[in-house]
Order: sequence, then structure tokens, then C-alpha cells
Amino acid sequence: MSDNLLFEEILRALRRSRVRTEIVMYLYKIYPNASYPAEIGRNTGIDPTNVIGGLRGMGSRFDAANSLLTQGVVEKIEREKATYYRLSELGKSVIESIQKS
Repeated sequence: MSDNLLFEEILRALRRSRVRTEIVMYLYKIYPNASYPAEIGRNTGIDPTNVIGGLRGMGSRFDAANSLLTQGVVEKIEREKATYYRLSELGKSVIESIQKS
């Protein structure tokens, strides 16, 4: 898949979900630090269950194919039995190119 096509797919997934967009913008704000779902939820006002859905997909409400992890926008970091999420380099470049437009 070309970079432009991947970029367009990511933008479409973000436009279709306020939850995904807010998660990405929060992670961009704290980049390069990582955060866990409850903290992301607390700082965005989104229920942690919905945060998890946006990050990795959940049932019919959050399609796993459009999840932030599947698209490579966010990366998963496991530390001491806890799972954290951080904006990937791809995610960072997507947000920066959106802000330039």
C-alpha cells in the first residue's frame, strides 16, 4: 500500500470517529510519553471502555480494521504487567501534516 493511500485511510478513520481523533490528539499532546486507557479517558472525557475500542477495536461499535493500533497510528507498550499506548512516528507525521494543511 502506498504512503498516500495509507495516509488517506488513516484520515478517513479519524474523521469517522470523534473518539479516535481525541485519543490521537491527546497522545500527540503528550508525545513522546505513553499513557494508559484510564488516563487517556480522564484527560479526554471519554469512557475508558470507548478508549480501548478506539485503540484496538471492540465488537461492532469500533471496527478493529480501523483501530489506531491496526493502522499503525498508535503503538502498544507493555511494562510491568501494564499496557500503555504511545503515538507512533506514523501517527505523529499524520497529525503534523494535518496541522500544516
